[in-house]
Amino acid sequence: MKSWKVLHLKPNTEKKIIQYCKLFNIFCYIPMREVTKSYQRRKVIVTLPVFTGYAFVKFSSKERTALLQSNCICKIIEPFAPRTFVRELVMVRRALRADPTLQSAEPFKEGQLVRITSGPFMGTEGYVKSLSDSKRVTLNVSAIGQALSINVTTDTIEAI
Repeated sequence: MKSWKVLHLKPNTEKKIIQYCKLFNIFCYIPMREVTKSYQRRKVIVTLPVFTGYAFVKFSSKERTALLQSNCICKIIEPFAPRTFVRELVMVRRALRADPTLQSAEPFKEGQLVRITSGPFMGTEGYVKSLSDSKRVTLNVSAIGQALSINVTTDTIEAI
């Protein structure tokens, strides 16, 4: 029986595993997003994987050995809840159809230490205070026992 699995791939082998799956008639899905890159004075639209290093594949135990022989796979991950997993893949596919420029983002938690990566506060570290459309980061100045709150968007912070 075929079931969905997540393949953790070696770096930059996403498109290679797609070709390998086509060769053996194995269903493979890698969500792709469009990115505009500038080369000298030209703008080029490039498709890149949303989740770099991962492929979602539906295969049987017989097809497992054929996939492992591709030399692209680091690990095969079994989803905890297969139905929920398939539902989430469908939602990702729908979202990418609506906006092909979407990017993956790390899920942040309240109280998590983050660094601001762009803007006037670039390089500043603080803790996530609240989770909403725009995150509120609290910057602590421990020497004086005071704190400062800043609203930032998800794409301008990274986890430390």
